[in-house]
Amino acid sequence: MRLATLFAAAACSLTLLGAPASAGVLVASGDEWQLSTAAYQGEYAAGTQGFVKSLANTFGGTNYLFLTGNTNMPLSQLGDAAAQLASLGKTVSYSTGFDPVAAEAYDAVFHFGQLIDPALLAAYVNGGGNAYISLGAGWYGSAAGEAAAWNPTLATFGLVAGSTWFPGAGFVQATVTSGPAEATSLIWGYGQSIEKLSPAASSQSYIRGSFAGGPTDIGLIGASVTLAAPGAAPEPSTWALLILGFGAVGAIGRRRCAHAA
Repeated sequence: MRLATLFAAAACSLTLLGAPASAGVLVASGDEWQLSTAAYQGEYAAGTQGFVKSLANTFGGTNYLFLTGNTNMPLSQLGDAAAQLASLGKTVSYSTGFDPVAAEAYDAVFHFGQLIDPALLAAYVNGGGNAYISLGAGWYGSAAGEAAAWNPTLATFGLVAGSTWFPGAGFVQATVTSGPAEATSLIWGYGQSIEKLSPAASSQSYIRGSFAGGPTDIGLIGASVTLAAPGAAPEPSTWALLILGFGAVGAIGRRRCAHAA
């Protein structure tokens, strides 16, 4: 009986290791310029590179899709982000529209502010895909209109978009107050906040930042889950279960060998 119990624990632990996640990760930015060529220049470059490296670690996989249907963010503005991802072992493809069936062939989809059905993208993430989405593009007439269009979907991932753009016209530097260690500052051109829906939500205010003259320590980018540090070790309780499981598998193997002899 004890051996059977241990085998069940081992089988359970191995199943958990091998089973795909039921949903992927959604990362939402309040501004579509944060991965642009402009973001790879001057004072923004180091922070942008750190942010993209963190995204690649978060999403994993190798096949990424860039959506290029936003005329405010032309293909010519996406070359540096694609090049950095290629240096990290990713293959980047492009599409002017989002086809949820075709998207299943990709590990992550990057949306740069164009008009898209949020429900289709949500279905892709809930099916196990990863997505980076950008607000702040102005296609809905106002920040409030964009928030109204996206917030029903964002709420299902524990996030909420603000109803005003900030700060003034032109590109400004957002000094990162919390987030990936390498993302020290990011470019910002208008854009709106992305915050946790509620303190109890399992989502994360992934990157927070402050601006000269305000606002201060506001959510810039959110994630649908709390992201572990890249390469983090399993919790001690997880290791204990794995060791117990592997020991049971070894015991069964030895028992079968004895019967065969």
